[in-house]
Amino acid sequence: MDATEFFREVVRPNYEECLKNPHSFRPLWNALVSLNTVAEFVALEQKEYREVSGKELMKSANQLRGRILHDLKYCVETLKHVRKIDDRKMPDRGFTTVATSTGILPNEPATWQVNKYDLRTVLHQAYAVANLPEFK
Repeated sequence: MDATEFFREVVRPNYEECLKNPHSFRPLWNALVSLNTVAEFVALEQKEYREVSGKELMKSANQLRGRILHDLKYCVETLKHVRKIDDRKMPDRGFTTVATSTGILPNEPATWQVNKYDLRTVLHQAYAVANLPEFK
């Protein structure tokens, strides 16, 4: 599956399901996670599907993301891993939790936030950026 097929067959239907079910957390989670993957699909396509290191792929994907899609990545990583942790050891603090998704309550849309980010707003902004002409 190439980037266009992924967008048409996975991302767009997940986004549309989220729009149809604005009070259900599951379609929002699915839409966010699938949309975040678009950058990797496009980066692989640009590299003509050659074998590349994870570091090289992530560098290319992050260049495609821009600020709005970096906000999406931040939120999705927090959702997928439950907590965003700063692994840099601070002599006086050790590890630090930067963000968490444990406060999200599936039946309470007011809690659908990661740190300062409203997940619905992040989704809509990222979808507008990622909905490239070649995906239409």
